[in-house]
Amino acid sequence: MNLIELLKSQVSDHVISSLSQKAGVTEDQVKTGFSAGIPAVLAGIMKNGTGTDSGFLGNIVPGLTGAHAESKPEDLLSGSDDSLLDKGKSLLGGLFGHDTGTVTNALSNSTGLSAEKSSGLLAMIAPLVIGFITKTMTSKGWNFSELSGKIFESKSEIAAALPSGLSDSLGLASLSLPHVDIPKAEIPKVDIPKVEVPKVDLPNAPPLNYGAVEKPKSGGSFLRWLIPLLIIIIGAWWIMSRSGCNKSTVGNATDSLSSKVDSMGSKIDSAGSAMKAGAAAMGSTVAGKLNEAGDFVRDLGAKTTKKLPDGTEISIGENSVESRLIAFIEDKSKPVDKTTWFTFDRLYFETGKSTLKPESQEQLKNMVAILKAYPDVNLKLGGYTDNTGDAAINKKISNERANAAMQELIKLGVDAKRLEAEGYGAEHPIASNDTADGKAQNRRIDIRVTKK
Repeated sequence: MNLIELLKSQVSDHVISSLSQKAGVTEDQVKTGFSAGIPAVLAGIMKNGTGTDSGFLGNIVPGLTGAHAESKPEDLLSGSDDSLLDKGKSLLGGLFGHDTGTVTNALSNSTGLSAEKSSGLLAMIAPLVIGFITKTMTSKGWNFSELSGKIFESKSEIAAALPSGLSDSLGLASLSLPHVDIPKAEIPKVDIPKVEVPKVDLPNAPPLNYGAVEKPKSGGSFLRWLIPLLIIIIGAWWIMSRSGCNKSTVGNATDSLSSKVDSMGSKIDSAGSAMKAGAAAMGSTVAGKLNEAGDFVRDLGAKTTKKLPDGTEISIGENSVESRLIAFIEDKSKPVDKTTWFTFDRLYFETGKSTLKPESQEQLKNMVAILKAYPDVNLKLGGYTDNTGDAAINKKISNERANAAMQELIKLGVDAKRLEAEGYGAEHPIASNDTADGKAQNRRIDIRVTKK
């Protein structure tokens, strides 16, 4: 569950329009404010919140909702601007303390607003976000401890959605879910009176004879036919040797047995190879780690300079997708198929968007150089997500991301006729979706050679 997207879905057009008028900013600036303000408020809760009702969460949520717990967060907009601002400033002080200015400056950089406008917009957004959180708690049936746990589960997504540098300023990397000591409860001792059970004499019943249980025979099907066959062959050989018969009959029988044994051995070896291959695939891991933005950074090995056929030189890691793609293209023994995919290892997108991050440019430019050096090569790009959220939305965003990467390659000089793109959503994961590392690896763009 992506908590940020869950809260964003509650930001209606009415809220955006009303807040635009109250804060004196454009609706696009309000949207950008919520994109930064929602993870910022969640980060502030992580810094201050505890897992108990009497902690930070228990103080700020009732303080806003009070007896109006059933009212909608949008109702906050019906009051005066000063009332909303006062609530927001009080909240921001409790959430961020002396870091409030840092958060405001980060929002200013994101929206392009002045520090004063950003401060006012953030102060109006904060109470609404708390209202959305309260509404979510009510609909999901969460208590404060459960909410705190959900926020910490979304830690990597929150860090990735914050304006640049704010995660470091707030020290999110060092935060962990607070430990809650549960006092031991004394269980009172209860004396249970003894109850006398009357003795009942039952008539004698004849003993039951279940019969002998036959012990199952051991040995596989291989031994069941091999041992009798050996006995027959040995007997035939002995009879023929005594009577001076043609030995070729025995030889043929022996050859037949040998052939069957060799065939079975071949099948066993084949099955063993398949099992080893499966075990190797299941046990394989990708070297790397998550960064603070929630992206999986792979270990690309030592840097090497690769000279391409057209004389262009590119700097790539020995384990990079560029290195493996070039090896596949140049290996004439490896035909084009529909199962050989290569995963981009430095292609990243903004959270929940199809916008490429600036650090993706290096790999995209390398890919353009490779395609120019091998003009007969065509590629297909496949977009994938983790299993968080709605399957249809995942399919849509994966398709948008695959096409965004393709359009960037075209923009950098690749002929559009050589490329195609498709999104597959959460299908075909390459890692477990049970961990943050695995989810990050599954959010990816793959490429497949369709012609070389």
